[in-house]
Amino acid sequence: MKSRTRNKGTRNRVIFPGRAVVASILQAKDSQRRTAAATTPDRVIDASTGARVATMIPDLFTSLPPVRDELQSTTTVAQDETMSLCLPFLSGEKHDDCNDYGVPHLDRERHIKFLHKQLGKLPSPFIAADASRPWFLSWSLNGLSLLGEDVSSYRAALIDTARSMQNDTGGFGGGNGQMSHLATTYAMVLSLALVGGDSVYEVVDRRAMWKWLCSLKQPSGGFQMAVGGEVDIRGAYCAAVVVSLLNLPTDLTPESPAWTPDHPTLFTKLPEYVQRCQTFEGGISAHPDAEAHGAYAFCALGCLAILDSPDRIIPR
Repeated sequence: MKSRTRNKGTRNRVIFPGRAVVASILQAKDSQRRTAAATTPDRVIDASTGARVATMIPDLFTSLPPVRDELQSTTTVAQDETMSLCLPFLSGEKHDDCNDYGVPHLDRERHIKFLHKQLGKLPSPFIAADASRPWFLSWSLNGLSLLGEDVSSYRAALIDTARSMQNDTGGFGGGNGQMSHLATTYAMVLSLALVGGDSVYEVVDRRAMWKWLCSLKQPSGGFQMAVGGEVDIRGAYCAAVVVSLLNLPTDLTPESPAWTPDHPTLFTKLPEYVQRCQTFEGGISAHPDAEAHGAYAFCALGCLAILDSPDRIIPR
C-alpha cells in the first residue's frame, strides 16, 4: 500500500479586519490605563462628594487578559468588542459618579424598566425559548424585588400562567402542554413565592407535586430532573427547595423507585449523594466522578443548607 504523504505547505492565515481594529483600540486603551496607574493613585472621583475614592476592582478585571490567543475567529472578534464595552465601566473611565468600589452606580431605573418589559409580550423570536418561560418569570420578578419594586401587581397574571403550565401528574412544565421538569418547577415555585399571597400557593396541587417528586427520587439518593431524565446535583437542590417552600411531606410513596421496606424519605441518602459529587479539586460536579463547576457548588451548598449545616455533611 502506498504511504500517504502529508502536505507540508503553510496554510494562508485568515485575517479579520474588524478584530485587528478592535484589538488595536483595546491595546491602546490598556496601555494608557497602565501608564496612568504607574503615575497616579488608583482612584476615581465621586461626583456626589468630589472626593477621590480608591477603586477596589482587581487589575484582572480592569485590563486585557495577559495571554491572548492569536487565532482569529468570529468569537474572538465578539469577545474583543464586548471587552471594549465593559472595561470602561469596570475601570471607572468616563464616569464621574462612582460607588465605593470605583465603578459606576447601578442604573436602577433602566434596569427596572427592562425587567418590567420582560414580563410583557415578547417579540416572536422568543418562541424558541418557550420551554424556559418560568425562568423568565423568576429572573425578572427576583430582579425587580431586589431593586425594591412591588411585584404583587403580577399576582393574577402569574396565577393564570402557572395553572396553564401545571400538569395533573404534578410539577410544572416549561410551557403549556409540556412535561414537568424539576428546573422549571423550581423557577415557577420561586416566582409564586415572590408575588406572595395565599391565593398563589393554592394554585399548586401539593399532593400531585409530592407524588411526582417521589417518582423522581432515585435509590442513589439523587433526583431525576424529569421522569426518565438525568440525575444530577441540580435535581437535589431544586427538589430540596420545592419540598421546603411548599412544606411537602417527605415520606416516599410505595411506587417510588427509591422505596424500600425501611420506609426511606425524599431526603434519605441525599446528603451522601451530594458528598459524592465533590471532586478531588474540592469543587462540586454535576454528578459523581465528573468535573467540578461553580454553578454546581451553589446547588450543592444550597441543598445542604436546607438539609443541615453543610460543614457537618462535607468534612473540612
